[in-house]
Amino acid sequence: MKNRIMFSVVTCWLALAGCSGAPQVTHKTLPPPIARLTLLPQGEMVRGKPVTVLMKLTAIKTRSLLTDADLETMYTKKIHLLLIDPSLADYQHIHPMPTRTPGLYSFTFTPKSPGGYRVWADITPKATGRQEFAMADLGAHRIGAVSKIENRTAVVSGYHFNLTFDTPPAAGGESVGRLTITGAHGETVTLEPVMGARAHIVGFYDDFRTVAHMHPMGDNPHEIMFHFAPDRAGFVKLFAQVEIGGKAIFAPFGVMVANRS
Repeated sequence: MKNRIMFSVVTCWLALAGCSGAPQVTHKTLPPPIARLTLLPQGEMVRGKPVTVLMKLTAIKTRSLLTDADLETMYTKKIHLLLIDPSLADYQHIHPMPTRTPGLYSFTFTPKSPGGYRVWADITPKATGRQEFAMADLGAHRIGAVSKIENRTAVVSGYHFNLTFDTPPAAGGESVGRLTITGAHGETVTLEPVMGARAHIVGFYDDFRTVAHMHPMGDNPHEIMFHFAPDRAGFVKLFAQVEIGGKAIFAPFGVMVANRS
């Protein structure tokens, strides 16, 4: 399976990276998404309280509902939902399930922050064969106060995460990120597969309109290497999702992308 990286500004500006042989990153403007995302919460969104949400993907041209039969399976799932709160602090990665009604999906999530969430559906329609993001708001989304502090280290569930880049991230450039994880006493840990990869790395710009979904190069169970090719300068909140000992762990990082000199 190819390693891919993309930044989407809703109209799907993408950067794609393959990892057969020497990895290459290309930048190009792609057509807009063919699907529209609709979210229907079945109750009030309250911090700490689970809420069920119905969702549908509608083909923009034909207005027909998309079903699993219309979508490619990518990293073991038909649909990856990427949810972020207004402060870029609470990221959740959810996979909706089909209901008995064709084209209608359902999922449950628990808001950890007040206010609405912005949601991207990461899908690959069979009609185009290309990855795209469909975006919608869940609840009354508002832009919150984002802590734009760079941090390349995190401690989550007793594990120590350290993120480095071979070159400083810059708009229009490309860097290789290296993520190492150790235990409480510095011991090496083994990353278990999660959705067909050793990690899923998702990033959000502070404009709340730009999202990235990255996957590792290769299959090293002890460290993660990935391409990072931002299209513009600004603050990006990155979340690395890994699985250790059967437990999903999300490690947050703050990365400032510089203007390209």
